[in-house]
Amino acid sequence: MDAPALGDPARIGDWLNSLSVAGRLGLNGRVNTQVLLGQEVLISGHRGEWSRVEVPEQRGSKYPNGIIGWVPSDQLSSAPPAKGDGEAIIGVPSTWLYTVIRGRVGPRRYTVSYDTELPVEGTAPGYLLLGLPGRQEGAVADSALDPVPVGTLSGAAIASQAKQFLELPYLWAGTSGFGYDCSGLVYALYARFGLYLPRDAADQQHAGTPVPLDELAPGDLLFFAGSGGRGPAEHVAIYVGGGRMIDAPYTGKRVELVPMTSLPVWPDFVGATRIATRA
Repeated sequence: MDAPALGDPARIGDWLNSLSVAGRLGLNGRVNTQVLLGQEVLISGHRGEWSRVEVPEQRGSKYPNGIIGWVPSDQLSSAPPAKGDGEAIIGVPSTWLYTVIRGRVGPRRYTVSYDTELPVEGTAPGYLLLGLPGRQEGAVADSALDPVPVGTLSGAAIASQAKQFLELPYLWAGTSGFGYDCSGLVYALYARFGLYLPRDAADQQHAGTPVPLDELAPGDLLFFAGSGGRGPAEHVAIYVGGGRMIDAPYTGKRVELVPMTSLPVWPDFVGATRIATRA
């Protein structure tokens, strides 16, 4: 059942569309995280058709140098994208990547995720031409791209970006626009602005400044621990104002906008954190 996700290219959308809720539940505890197209990994070993890698941009107390896991070797390249004229970042949940043939945009190749950042190599009417790993080239429609933000980050921007993922199915260990878990959504939203938080909720809780409930502002993070709010944080949601939050709850549910005190886990609330923003 996992074959679509294990090839080159990885057909993540096809894979997830084919999985039942039971199939998605089978990922729990088996998948550590997702890595986006163009994201650097460090290879530390091989076994058969798999490579053991470390993801430097996804860190935490358990993995201080980056989450460690196994990926299909066919999905790795030792040749990074060629340097281009600036960078572009995917600003929609997912979009088509097209082939480029002698500088012209050709057929669709595969879909790429929100937060994928690649160098710009040129333009075509309605498209940007982007450098890919392996010194390849692809094209993405202008409408799916944002300029890489420099020096601008606000809680309101985080809350606004989060709203485009409403109704997206939850995915254990997900960090892409194909599906998120709770901390993966938070991680991706801040990474979109160049701020790489720890990957997991327990560490994200300590990545900013505690905020009292009566001083909450959009973009603040709400944390929930074990039964009765004991122990380290196990879940995180994003406050968006008006007493509401955006939450990626659990397998079988979708990203939702709800009153923050309406969740069954509200008795497990352990605090709110504000991440430092910049203007």
